[in-house]
Amino acid sequence: MDWIDLGIRGIGVVTAWLTIVSIAAYGALQMLDRKLQLGVSSYLPDLSTSLLFILIFLTFGYTYLRDGHVRVDVLRRHWSARRIAWIELIGGLFVLLPLAAILTYYGWDGLMRTTKYAETQLWAERIAGVIGPILLALAGVIVALRNLAFLAGKRAQGAPEQSGGLHNGE
Repeated sequence: MDWIDLGIRGIGVVTAWLTIVSIAAYGALQMLDRKLQLGVSSYLPDLSTSLLFILIFLTFGYTYLRDGHVRVDVLRRHWSARRIAWIELIGGLFVLLPLAAILTYYGWDGLMRTTKYAETQLWAERIAGVIGPILLALAGVIVALRNLAFLAGKRAQGAPEQSGGLHNGE
């Protein structure tokens, strides 16, 4: 499980660095183009949008493993680690995994429709639309297994692991 976790985290970090730096570079090039009239401005916004799509999809799993997704902690901060582990387990099995399966299915369908014609930019988006949900599903399986181990007493804390300590064996 740990090597899958490392792989998901590695893909997330590399994707983030490559896309964010590229988006910033394209933004700078777009400003230069306005001043120097290089003629590339019409293509750059679409490329930046594609990179943002790729960034979001390929970092879903990383974000979930790092507990970086948005949640409302009004009630959660008062719950025990065991209750949080149960909620994460149930939510992962009945919400996250089915959602990842649906996104993968439609992502694959879109990718197969792209095989007839498309430019590289669209291919990259469609591939990210398949790989991203698969990485999210793998992250969901890792979190579910870690929570099962925590609930069985074989792990010191539940998952996803939080830096703030909400999930550390209370």
